[in-house]
Amino acid sequence: MLLNNYLAVAGGIAAFLLIAGLVAGIAAQNDQSAWRIWPAPPAGSLKSFAFWALFRTLNVVVLVLCIERLLALSAVAPTAILRLALLVISIVAFAAYLYALWVLGWDATYCQASGLNTEGFYRWTRNPQYATAIVAFGALGLAAWSPETTALAATLVLVYALMAVAEEPWLEARYGRAYAEYRAEVPRFFNFRHAVVELAALAARKPQPLAGQRRNGR
Repeated sequence: MLLNNYLAVAGGIAAFLLIAGLVAGIAAQNDQSAWRIWPAPPAGSLKSFAFWALFRTLNVVVLVLCIERLLALSAVAPTAILRLALLVISIVAFAAYLYALWVLGWDATYCQASGLNTEGFYRWTRNPQYATAIVAFGALGLAAWSPETTALAATLVLVYALMAVAEEPWLEARYGRAYAEYRAEVPRFFNFRHAVVELAALAARKPQPLAGQRRNGR
């Protein structure tokens, strides 16, 4: 379809500009650099408008193209089960992403300092929004099973990863030592060490014998 070609081109241009801008900002190693496009520049500025226009364009293009590919999926296709499994993973990750956004709050989501959160999701990852979005769009892109659509989804995953890296100087500047200590304890995307500790603790809990449960219940 001609519309799909236009969408793919728009998404590709948005992805290129976003990645170039994020990489330039990270290379500058200064959250006050003129190259910085994330955390978002002041609302109302031309740079802020450009960033959000490109970012939302890429998100919408990836969603539309992936959904179109999935709607065309045949139940008898050899890859149908795998693609449906990936779709389920994507939906679960999207739900987790929305919950993480709700926990963080509107102000912090749009890069306004609102306090350092280290509880809940934040014990597992310093960036629950990015971590869940990466899983969601990564799984959705694979479920689409289309070279151009999957490639666009991969660029969006890269954009989210770069946004997480680009935030570091901004967070360090606002939360100082507290953030440095938190960063030393919790990884950027997923705390595998914490997961292992939690699973080990769960495995160490031996269930009480049934007879003992009955005696305690009397």
